[in-house]
Parts: sequence; structure tokens; C-alpha cells
Amino acid sequence: MKTSRREFIKVGTAAVLGAGAVTTVGVKDAEAAAKREFSPEAVGMFYDSTKCIGCQACVISCYEINFVNRQSYINNVLAPEDQNFIVREDLIPKLAPEDQFNPDRPWLNVETNDYRFRNIIQKYVDPEDNVHFIKHQCMHCNHPECVSVCPVTALTKDPVDGVVEYNASYCIGCRYCQLACPFLIPKYEWKRAVPKIVKCDMCKSTLGANDIAGTGCTNVCPTGAVIYGKRTDLMKDAKNRIANNPGKYFADKVYGEYDNGGTDVIYLSAVDFKYLGFDERIQDFSYAEVSENLHHTIYTLGLAPIGLFLTLAVAGYINGKRNAHDTFEGVEFEDEYVPDTKTATKSKEVKNKEVKAKAEKDKGGE
Repeated sequence: MKTSRREFIKVGTAAVLGAGAVTTVGVKDAEAAAKREFSPEAVGMFYDSTKCIGCQACVISCYEINFVNRQSYINNVLAPEDQNFIVREDLIPKLAPEDQFNPDRPWLNVETNDYRFRNIIQKYVDPEDNVHFIKHQCMHCNHPECVSVCPVTALTKDPVDGVVEYNASYCIGCRYCQLACPFLIPKYEWKRAVPKIVKCDMCKSTLGANDIAGTGCTNVCPTGAVIYGKRTDLMKDAKNRIANNPGKYFADKVYGEYDNGGTDVIYLSAVDFKYLGFDERIQDFSYAEVSENLHHTIYTLGLAPIGLFLTLAVAGYINGKRNAHDTFEGVEFEDEYVPDTKTATKSKEVKNKEVKAKAEKDKGGE
């Protein structure tokens, strides 16, 4: 059977893509079947937006525990960039313009988490002028993307308590974690001479959250809007609040139960979570699970290098035989080159004239 090179390339490409598609489907099935389970000892936080009054006591407490009173920040006098944050004027929280009329209850003027804070409170005003608050900090995902992409294991997830921890001594400042996190949590200390990543670790590095009754933020909340405990207990509490208050919570949804594969920090809200800063594109699975399974499967089966070398081999073979008829493993190629008939005719006439002229010259020489 004869076929052109173009057809052969199309068939080969389709075969490679088909194998890739089959592999992808298989990976998706495997990912769904082997979803990572939560540790029964996993700890977390539960934030009920309807109970928050926006006092920001949690923000200040976290700030004091993790920055102001932390030994590594207080006693470091090697360079101005490494001094305690509280003495740096450019790092002191500022009042937002709309809240400057009430200096006794200042509102931190930050649009999102930054390197000054491990958690913040933001507010949303609905069309009926009702104010809703939201607390943002590391979600401590069950299968965190930040851990998955870190090339030096500076970010790790404790397999027992589930806390996503950060080891600054390992960090190389690549900031892959910033790009990978769907919640935009890890922040970089841009104004320090030796910058590090800043994120919540549930006060494990400062208070040792597993040995106390709570974290810095949960211990000071005056209304119990945010509480600390085992994830299983917190989830039961959230479900009970929904059951006991029909219509109070948006879509009877516990945010973090399944979102991004599940998180150790969960939420209840009276309004759609998209208005509180959560990306609507986040799915009920972790992108880390999908990417890891896909990459591991491709390289375990050798599909990526095999496909690459096969493509290069075919391309090299075809280019080397461009103007010749040949066969490749029983497949005969047809030369697709179609010469210009006018040019060919003209060349033939010129050649005939040259032959005739040579013949006449040879005859005259005799």
C-alpha cells in the first residue's frame, strides 16, 4: 500500500496523541479512585463569617506572636532590613480611608495577605448594605499545591496533624509556591535583605498548636467566630450549625469540605463565597493530585521520552529521504514533489540545443 509522507506523519501524530489521551484518561480515573484521605488527627480552624464583627483581634494577636515577640525578630540587629517589623515605619499597618473616623477600631489597610501578616480580615458590603467579614490565611490543604511544587521541600505537610509547615533554612526563594497556591496565600518578604516566605502554620512554630487549646487568632476571638480543633470535630460543628439554622448559610455549604481536595481550614458564610475572595474556578479536587499522577504515569511508562525520540527519528528519516522513493517498515512512500513542467520543458530544449551545437562542432572538426 502506497502512502505519502504527509499521511504517514498524520497517522503517526494521531497515534502519539491518542496514546497521550488514553494515558490522561487513565490518570484521571486513578486520581479519582485514589483520593488522599484526611488524617484522623488532623487539626484545623473553623471560621463562621456570620459571627465575625471585624475587630481584627485575630490579626493583631497573630502579628504579635509571630513577628513582634518572636525571638528571631526581636534580637536581630545585624541589618535594618532584618530588624523587628514593628520598628519599621513602612511596615506598620495603616488605617483605611473609610475607617479613619474611628481610631479606636482601626482597619488594616491591606487588600490581601502580604508579608506583614499571616492572616487578615476583609469585609464585603452586599447590595442591602449588610457587612460581611472574611478571614484569610493558609488553608492547609489536604494535598497542597505549594508542597507539590517546592523543589527543596521547604514546604511540607505533617502527615499526622496536617499542618503545612515552612522551613526557611531550606527555602531558595523561587516563589513557585506563590504561583501554585489557588488561594494566593504564600507571600514574599520583598523588603528584607534575606527574604523568606510568610504563611500561617497554625502557630506550630511559635506556640506549638498541638499542645495548647488553640492558636493565636482563635484564643483572642471575642465572639468565637474562629475556633481551633480536630478537623473531624470542626466539620461536625459546621454541619450542626447548618442543620439548626435553615436558610442562614449560603447553599448549606461548608467551604473547604471538598474544595481543592479538602482543606483543614473550613468556613461558613451567609453570602456566596465568591464575594469573600474565593476563586470560583477552584474545583473539588486538588490540582496537585492531577499533575502528580499525570507526570508520574507518563514518566513511569516512558511515554514522554519514547514519544519524543520516535518523533525525532521519523522526522530525521523523512528529511533524509525527501526526494527519493523508499519504504519504511513495509510502508512505501510516494514522492510528493511535482516539478514545474514549464521549467522542465525549457531545460530540456536548452539541453537539446547544447547537444546539437556540440554535435555540429564535432562534425566541423573532422
